[in-house]
Amino acid sequence: MKYLTCLLLLLWALPLQAAQPTITELLNAAARQPELKAGRLAVQGTDIQLKQARAALYPKLSVFGSYEMYNSPTNLRPMPPTEINIAAGDSIPFSKRIARYGVRVEMPLFVKELYSLADKVKKLKKSSRARYRIELLTRQAQVVSLDASLAFNAHLNAAIDARLASLRKTRDDLKLAVSNGRAAESELLKVQTASNDLQRQKNDLARQALVLTSQIEQLTGIRLNRFVGLTLKRPVAKGAFLPQTEQQAKVAAAEKDLQQVRDRHYPALKLEGFLSENRGEAYNTDRSIDRSYDYIGVKLSFPLFDRSLSTSIDQADIQLRRQKDQLAQLRIDLKAEAGSLDGQLKLIGHSTELARTTLENDRRLLEIAKVAFRNGRMTTEDYLRYEAQVLDAVAALYQTQVDRWQAISRQAVLFGDELTGVVQ
Repeated sequence: MKYLTCLLLLLWALPLQAAQPTITELLNAAARQPELKAGRLAVQGTDIQLKQARAALYPKLSVFGSYEMYNSPTNLRPMPPTEINIAAGDSIPFSKRIARYGVRVEMPLFVKELYSLADKVKKLKKSSRARYRIELLTRQAQVVSLDASLAFNAHLNAAIDARLASLRKTRDDLKLAVSNGRAAESELLKVQTASNDLQRQKNDLARQALVLTSQIEQLTGIRLNRFVGLTLKRPVAKGAFLPQTEQQAKVAAAEKDLQQVRDRHYPALKLEGFLSENRGEAYNTDRSIDRSYDYIGVKLSFPLFDRSLSTSIDQADIQLRRQKDQLAQLRIDLKAEAGSLDGQLKLIGHSTELARTTLENDRRLLEIAKVAFRNGRMTTEDYLRYEAQVLDAVAALYQTQVDRWQAISRQAVLFGDELTGVVQ
């Protein structure tokens, strides 16, 4: 029965273990979160703006209808003098009540401003896409960084457990020595104090783990039971800086915006026309009369003076210069950061090797210190210092891993490289 219970518990635990997601699943989950929908909607919004800008180039067709009342007879449409024979009693097409209905068409033949508007929206669409990708990669980079911190937390917690086990062995030996009168009770208190400090550190780590797990859940919607392993599939592919691509699109959009304002000085050529039916009662015969009135023409308008255009040009020019200055500064910042990350990764690799060697040395020294302490050739303070050195060495080693993943994640954001292809 005992073995059956153990088997059932094992089978019950297997699905929980299988449910632990991979880093790829976490990154994909981060991409599906509602917060990123705003970025996707912004991209869709520019698609609609582009369609709207192009739609202005198409003809507009509308129907109209009206019923008008006048205090004196009014013509249904302009009438030539020879249209009716008043002496013969023809109905004069003048009425106090007129119903009008028909179809109106308008179409721009040449409005330069509209073409510049469409070009500007294209640039804004490119900028929105780059901004969405930056937000996505930044969110995924946070997931990788938080998972690396969670791994650091777990490894340090395991190292503390190992130190506590070592101190428990030392404490048991000291208890025996104190009871035999070979050691002072104060030495036992020193070991107990060191154990209490380690327990306090474990509590702090448990609290930090809760915070890290909660932050990952906010980014992905997934609650982790433990950290997810990280492996570098390939280095980050370097190319154009993604933030620079976004800013370049903003500069291009500002240039088109300035051009659009300047284009308002160009003449606008439009096609206009309508088909109209007009109905009323002739004021001289009270008989129903109908008249068609159709029109088609080309309209040319040219702005001679509009002070607001000058101020609009000045404003657009200032905006363009501001965007160009931001681009120039961004290029400097991104180049410096990329160089810094390359240098950091090289130094982190070297630091990792040094930290690993230091940990091995501290572990050997701790074993030597344990022998010396048991033989009475080392004080309790010195022995506890070796215990602390091992723990510090573990922390230093795994901190280099956190720093490494943070640098790699930042590189991915800079160059717009999908993290799902970088880590596994």
